[in-house]
Amino acid sequence: MRRIARTSMAAVIAVSGSVIAVAGAGGASAETGAGAAAVIPFTQTLRRCDFSKFAYTGGGYYGRPNAFMRIEGADVVADIQFATGVPNTAYEVRLIQLPRSSARTCNPGDPGVWVATLFTDGAGGGAVTVRGPVDPAATGAWISMTRPGQFTQKPEEFYTSDFVFDY
Repeated sequence: MRRIARTSMAAVIAVSGSVIAVAGAGGASAETGAGAAAVIPFTQTLRRCDFSKFAYTGGGYYGRPNAFMRIEGADVVADIQFATGVPNTAYEVRLIQLPRSSARTCNPGDPGVWVATLFTDGAGGGAVTVRGPVDPAATGAWISMTRPGQFTQKPEEFYTSDFVFDY
C-alpha cells in the first residue's frame, strides 16, 4: 500500500510540474483576445486610479474575493465572488479601464468607471456582476473593491485585482 501511495504521489507531482511548465510564469497582465476570459485574483493592495500602488498601506481583514472577467460583444464584464467578508455589509466594486492618468479620479460616474454594490449575507459571502462598454482608447481594465471607513478617507477594507485584464 505504501508503494502505491508513493507511486501515485510521484505521478501527481510529475503531472502538476508539466502543467506549470505549460502554463508558464504569469506576467503583470492577462493576455486576452475577443471572447477570451480570465480568472482574476485579488490582494489587499490599495491602488491609485492608474493601477499604481499606495505605499505604506496594509490590509487588516480576511476577505477572499476573486473575479471572472471577459469581453461580451462591446462590453467588458466582471463577475465578482466574495467570501469571509464582514456579514451584512455593503462593498463598493469598481471596474476601471486603463490607460488612466494618476491625476484623474475613478469615482462612480467618471468616464471608464463602472460601479456596483456587493452586499454580503449573514456568513460574509456575496456576488455581483459589473458591466460596461469598452472604451475605444482603453487597453485593459482592473477591479477595486472597498468598504468605506467610518471616520477616515481611507477605506476600512480594500482589495484590488492582481493584474490588468488586457483587451
